[in-house]
Amino acid sequence: MASVKVVQLDVGGVDSNFSYLAVSGDGSTIVVDPCGDFSKIRAALKAEGPSFRPEAILLTHGHHDHFDALGELRKIFPAPLVGHRLCKVPCDIAFDGDANFTFGSIAVKALHTPGHTPDSVCYILPDASAIFTGDTLFIDCCGYCEAPAMFKTMREKLFPLPDSLIVYSGHNYGHVPFESLGEQKKRNPYLYIDDFAAFKRELEKL
Repeated sequence: MASVKVVQLDVGGVDSNFSYLAVSGDGSTIVVDPCGDFSKIRAALKAEGPSFRPEAILLTHGHHDHFDALGELRKIFPAPLVGHRLCKVPCDIAFDGDANFTFGSIAVKALHTPGHTPDSVCYILPDASAIFTGDTLFIDCCGYCEAPAMFKTMREKLFPLPDSLIVYSGHNYGHVPFESLGEQKKRNPYLYIDDFAAFKRELEKL
């Protein structure tokens, strides 16, 4: 598989939202959570030059602030919309549980990570270089959630993943806009706490 470049876009939106491009060396391009100021997404796509190929639009979950630029995007980026089958946004490709995809030359692993919403998904790039976490895992924090489901997601789905993954979340809430999962395992209590009662107490601080 070709290496994949991640472009993080501070699109503003409802609350310091991020959108993302993932672009492989051969031009295969994915957009994650198209939202906020669409002009920034359009400019980033234009900067990739005329050779980029639209392959997929990925939704981390169905909250409106994560797809409010979808209509504008689809006018210039004709690609299937991908999300979990529980997502309330009609998706062209809807999956159940975890799933593996190949979009052009980009392989993506989708992890079903309920907690913030039942349809929440994290997407991992093939070389374990990046994970798009939406509102499941923020830098230093996590999204408002249903505690048992989120605790299970953190302990069983996210904590075991490679430290080398770079966490790209849905909002700019942390001390830095992105950071390795290994660093977050050390400093993010919602990720490193392994006792459910302590996890629930920590959630009271959100």
